[in-house]
Amino acid sequence: MGGSRSRSAQQELAESFCAEQGYAFRARVFNLPVSGLLFRSSKNVVMDGVVDALDGEAPFVYAGVSARGRRLRGLKLIMIPLPRPVPNMVLLSTSGNVLKNLGVALKESQRLSVEGDFQSLFTLYCPAGYERDALYVFTPNLLRRLMDAAAGCDLEIVDDRVLIYAPAHAFSKPGQLAELPGLVRYLQETFERQTRRYRDERSSGEAVNDPFRRAQVTMSRGSDEQYLVGASGRRLRTRTTLWQKVGIGVAAALALSAAIYWIGMVATAMFDWA
Repeated sequence: MGGSRSRSAQQELAESFCAEQGYAFRARVFNLPVSGLLFRSSKNVVMDGVVDALDGEAPFVYAGVSARGRRLRGLKLIMIPLPRPVPNMVLLSTSGNVLKNLGVALKESQRLSVEGDFQSLFTLYCPAGYERDALYVFTPNLLRRLMDAAAGCDLEIVDDRVLIYAPAHAFSKPGQLAELPGLVRYLQETFERQTRRYRDERSSGEAVNDPFRRAQVTMSRGSDEQYLVGASGRRLRTRTTLWQKVGIGVAAALALSAAIYWIGMVATAMFDWA
């Protein structure tokens, strides 16, 4: 009951915010076609209290996210479009642990040190061979702004979108929500400036035969030229956490025990019948 009341209050807050700002409000959206570490499949993904500002001067989408069979309830998501696809990069905040608490773990070989004093505040991951690209995007000025305005949030760049993963309490008050357009405008301008001329030479001559992949390709503005990220840069590699390994082991042990029990029952029945 308490959780339902809280979600209802959040929806009312989002609806009021949309009315003030002139954004579109959607109570619920199912299976939004978005990629990312938490959305390898958009099936059964639900977005609640959706602030749809894609037609705004600084376009973005903001919503609460949940998914059947996954521990996403309470997660807040901000999605910002980019002018073209860029390599998959993830910036983790050491103070929030949003993705870590949801069971997401990345291979440490993809870890990249950020500049200056930010190493104790952020952990940056990028595909092998894309280190220079990542440092070009995540400048000290950008990290400083994220530290001030989006503390405790994790950030992922995937395909032609920026995804900000925020904890349940983020942007939950009217004053905080009112600051969201300013943050988005800064990030949108910064990321667009850093990525609008990006070209991955590793994808040169690569054919786009898969219809789903073609749908993810962004056309540059005012041009019919296609821009792709090389296959090695499209997705970061994840790893299985210790607790996930324990869960897999327990599930396997239970399945084996059930199989042994079933075989024993069948054998006993056959022996009695004989």
